Amino acid sequence: MEVNLVAVVVATVAMFVVGAVWYTVVFGNLWGKIHGFDKLSKAKQEEMSKAMGPWYGVQLLFTLVSAYVLALLMVMMPNESPYWIAFLVWLGFALPTEASAQIFGGAPEGYVWHKIGIAASELLLRLLVAAWVISLF
Repeated sequence: MEVNLVAVVVATVAMFVVGAVWYTVVFGNLWGKIHGFDKLSKAKQEEMSKAMGPWYGVQLLFTLVSAYVLALLMVMMPNESPYWIAFLVWLGFALPTEASAQIFGGAPEGYVWHKIGIAASELLLRLLVAAWVISLF
């Protein structure tokens, strides 16, 4: 059995949308406060937002890789629940990596747990959504 590349692309888009909604609508205000964006002028916020364009492309590429690897694992373990596979990937790799990133350099003082919680839960949701999308194909 082969990986369905259409499923991977659709899962990538779904994961990207989940991330965008998570960091704007759901936690946008808190995320902005944690990073001091709320203290910047609207002009500076827009300038910073425009400068992020290439980084969104990089993130999209990494998201594509994540979706592909998840799909590959689902093909390799057809008797396992896709959600169980996604959860194990999150628990064994995504959660520890995200926690380390925040503990050792990614979070302002007093916000380590906030950032771990927000980022790690978004990663879990993205993986579960990707598992659902891929399982539809």
